[in-house]
Amino acid sequence: MKRILVIALITAFTATAAFAQNLTLGGYFNSGLGMVMIGEDEIFLKAFGVDSDSNGYRFRLNGSYQNEERSAGARFRLQSQRTTALSGTAASGAAPSDHSHNVSGFNMYFSIPFAYGFANFFENKLGFSAGIVDDSSWQTADWWFNDDAGEGLGVLLKINPITGLNFGFGAYTIAQLGGGANNVLARNIDTRVDLENAKYTISASYTLKDAFYIGASFRTESTAGGANATGTTATVGSTIDDNKGSSMVVGDLRIFAVPNLTAVVAAAADNLQDFENRGLMFISETFAYKFNDELNIGINAVQFIYQNGNNMSMLFNLWGSYAFGNVVPRMDLVYFLNGTSDRATAAAASANPRYHRRGYAPLSNAAEHSVLSIRPSVRINLDGRTHFEIGNVTYIDSATSNQTFWGNTGERITNVFYLDFRWNF
Repeated sequence: MKRILVIALITAFTATAAFAQNLTLGGYFNSGLGMVMIGEDEIFLKAFGVDSDSNGYRFRLNGSYQNEERSAGARFRLQSQRTTALSGTAASGAAPSDHSHNVSGFNMYFSIPFAYGFANFFENKLGFSAGIVDDSSWQTADWWFNDDAGEGLGVLLKINPITGLNFGFGAYTIAQLGGGANNVLARNIDTRVDLENAKYTISASYTLKDAFYIGASFRTESTAGGANATGTTATVGSTIDDNKGSSMVVGDLRIFAVPNLTAVVAAAADNLQDFENRGLMFISETFAYKFNDELNIGINAVQFIYQNGNNMSMLFNLWGSYAFGNVVPRMDLVYFLNGTSDRATAAAASANPRYHRRGYAPLSNAAEHSVLSIRPSVRINLDGRTHFEIGNVTYIDSATSNQTFWGNTGERITNVFYLDFRWNF
């Protein structure tokens, strides 16, 4: 009996050790504090994670497991932050009723943005994933969108016939919401979806080593994300449509041929099902050059083209940084035509440069708005995993005289001094 027990313990220990050897964990924690000054009369403090662009904080734990042959495994993410939900909770699985940033009451809870199993066949030429899928194979690499047409709860088939060429075909019953809603599922987990209302995706990409990458993904109109886009303003840095129920195509081109140069151009067209009236196109450019280990400069830009007759929105972000060892000063200058800064209210103000484009929905008065921001900052790298950032953002919003900025006519100046912390593990 003792011999059997010893053998059982040795077997269990060996199995556990083998499992742990193939299990990889990692993640980060980010939070900070900003002092927001709106004009001369309103001053308040706001907890905000600049690095994760999240009110309050964000905690993220990523995990992956593969068998010894690396032919099968699972990936998951546990995340805790706030949600903008006015009704419904993560526990109940109810979808948030509002995805805009101008809401009251940010709750904190845990979510599982993705959890799926995968299997590869024929020397990785054929792959299959099932669960809450979030595959980044066709995610754009630009500074603004940094996403694909989206996955969700369902299945994904990947085909890699030759080196560098990848195809994907997905079918999903429920989409994920954006980062502002903690990447939760958009509908109840037991939602029944008819065949014609599911979300289907088609993706393709080709990579020529040391030369270029080109990729694109397409999704059909569906009820997987709840209601389709409602025409609310969107935040630079977030997806075009958090509901992810509209039909959309997105893709990007990356150039690898020039050493030390980052060059990405991404583009998308959203609301293809009613493109003439509610369509939106964007083109996003990301260029940066690393002169040496100290000096980096770059320009980020994005242009929004609306199909409803309103003005185009254009944003330009010129930046540069210089490292003095572990201390890295940086300067950002941003100009956004036909856009505004973040709504600086107690519920929605951020300690991070965030901007709202205008003209997504038909406006009765499409007057020109613009915002100029200046952001000096200093990052202090304590080690390879931990850093602090101290910065100050000044927004100068302006508009025609008959327009207001949440109580300020014609012009509004907002200043945010912030301290940010991030720890990777």
